[in-house]
Amino acid sequence: MAYANAGIPVLLKDVDQAAVDRGMATIGKNYESTVSKGKMTPEALAATLSLITPTTSYDAFGQADIDVEAVFEDRNVKAETFAKAQQYLKSDAIFASNTSTLPITELSEGVDRPDDFIGLHFFSPVDKMPLVEIIKGGKTSEATVAKAIDVVQLIKKTPIVVNDSR
Repeated sequence: MAYANAGIPVLLKDVDQAAVDRGMATIGKNYESTVSKGKMTPEALAATLSLITPTTSYDAFGQADIDVEAVFEDRNVKAETFAKAQQYLKSDAIFASNTSTLPITELSEGVDRPDDFIGLHFFSPVDKMPLVEIIKGGKTSEATVAKAIDVVQLIKKTPIVVNDSR
């Protein structure tokens, strides 16, 4: 939601259509209170939701500048997700994990470009918390850190760069 709120198109990828539908329903429900409190008009809500493209396929990932994975805190599930996504991403796209518990350096071992791999940990609740932890892995390049900082600022959050540790 943070990306769509900033006017950035988003792909919401999940394993099947039912999961995608649940994700979109949850997003819609999260916005309901914003509209009911008068902080967003129904027209603005429709425009924001139109920026989110639900999908069950990686095909559209070729247009993405950043892939922010937010699957279960399971190293194997994350590795499988990145292995599939990297086949579609542009050569200069960033891989990011929203993990708060798994080491970024270890997660980056499963991708072809570990220098483009970084952690982006959004604090909960994301819509209220301004901070995003940018976690630099052992092989993360300075260019990737700089891009991640730019992205976090673009979505109007405050970046905090930290090293990869628990």
